Amino acid sequence: MKHVHFFRRAAAILLSSALLLVFSACSQNGGASGAFAGSAASSDEAASSSAGISLPAQSGTSAAATTGAAPADSSETSAEVTLPGKSPLSAYQSVLQNKAEFFSTDANKNLNISQLNQAVSDDSGVTAKAAKLAMVDLENDGTPEVILWLVVNNNDYYGFEVLRYQDGVVYGYTLPYRAFMDLKADGTFSFSSGAADYGFGTVKFTEKGYSVEKISYCESGYDSNNNQSISYFVDHESAAENDFLSAINKQSEKTGVTWYDFTDDNIKTMLANFK
Repeated sequence: MKHVHFFRRAAAILLSSALLLVFSACSQNGGASGAFAGSAASSDEAASSSAGISLPAQSGTSAAATTGAAPADSSETSAEVTLPGKSPLSAYQSVLQNKAEFFSTDANKNLNISQLNQAVSDDSGVTAKAAKLAMVDLENDGTPEVILWLVVNNNDYYGFEVLRYQDGVVYGYTLPYRAFMDLKADGTFSFSSGAADYGFGTVKFTEKGYSVEKISYCESGYDSNNNQSISYFVDHESAAENDFLSAINKQSEKTGVTWYDFTDDNIKTMLANFK
């Protein structure tokens, strides 16, 4: 009987040991699975971080990961001011299609094409848009400029925004209508500040502004007795009134620049026609 009790006690001890081993193995497997899952999550976070992906905070609902770049079919485009490596024509296209900014010399800041009102005025109530556009080499330097015909507060004759490309930057200059009328294909235009002060000339630009170079013009003045006198100039030289009027007539007969309605298709057409 003593031997029977001994074998029963030994069997119980062996059974208990086996059960302890099973429980220990299960526990270790569970811990390993948890550690692996944690490692995988950390790897995903590291990969997301290196790819520039910002993972959203966890909440009760699932959220898609967002990236720093817009989806391929998104209409949102990050605007740039400098356009290195781009030709003037492709730089103009980027600005006109609102894919890049230009530097407004009037507002002294970067603007996109939908912010033309800020180039015109610092009054937030002013509205401005480009109604037409043209392209001509105003400075006769081989690089054309784009001229936007502005409509400001429903005024069709407010003025123009001239876009000029230089060293990878598109600059914008706002010109009043009376200072930049009847633009010709050769880059000359008419200006007027009064019945006895008008003529035609060309324009020169800097990174800060512009100046009008008068070619043929008349200008008024007054003597000490307040009597008006009018001086006439043709090709920068003093001239008689008849010679001046003849020069004005010849200027009016020149071919005018081609104006296009401001549409995406016309932007492409204008740029293609200029090549």
